[in-house]
Amino acid sequence: MTTSAPRRRLPIGNFYNLRDIGDYQTADGTRTGWGRLFRSDATRFTDSADLAALGLRTVIDLRDDAEVTVLPTGLDALVPAVLRRPLDPRSLLSGVRDDAPDPLGDLYVALIRERGAELAAIVADLARPGALPALVHCAAGKDRTGVVIALVLSAIGVADDLVATDYALTADYLTADFFAAIPAESGAADPTDEVLRGARPESMTAMLRVLAAEYGGARTYLTGHGVPGEAIDRLRTALTH
Repeated sequence: MTTSAPRRRLPIGNFYNLRDIGDYQTADGTRTGWGRLFRSDATRFTDSADLAALGLRTVIDLRDDAEVTVLPTGLDALVPAVLRRPLDPRSLLSGVRDDAPDPLGDLYVALIRERGAELAAIVADLARPGALPALVHCAAGKDRTGVVIALVLSAIGVADDLVATDYALTADYLTADFFAAIPAESGAADPTDEVLRGARPESMTAMLRVLAAEYGGARTYLTGHGVPGEAIDRLRTALTH
């Protein structure tokens, strides 16, 4: 990766869904910078030189211990800080109706309603001085990672339509080959379930709508769960130019 030719999706390692969260405009006209925050699925880095190109200082792994055991990434030996921040959605899936019009949207709403403390702690991790460049990942880089990245982008002033568009890019990259290549126990969605492995922008928009209606937006949601406003400001400064 070079600063002269930034790209959204990064062909590094064995990742299918490794993306740079750069060049999104915020409400005041600044833009997120390239090479500061990345999102991805979980797979193994095979070349430390590829990783060095990202300059990662922090990795936030949203998977539980069992998922990590099934699919280790090797990042612990290559990045100064690899933080385990389990954000297990499985128990919440039981409350999502099988016949719901948008089960993923319902799941994301349940995550923000039921996992506020965990989500706030993750954003606070990213806001630490010197935490960036950082990578946030789960198994597929879609649901748990999608909610975390959406909270970050929304809290620093990126418009809802851009947040939902970034989320929906996942649908282009999590192909049948992805689901065939990873262990069934990895924590990614069941490859036979077309609904749960999808990434429709409407699902993320549903979550953002609830954030606005019930919490006053992402920033207020995060401060209400213990993230200091100055930490969010620091993260915004570190992510934008």
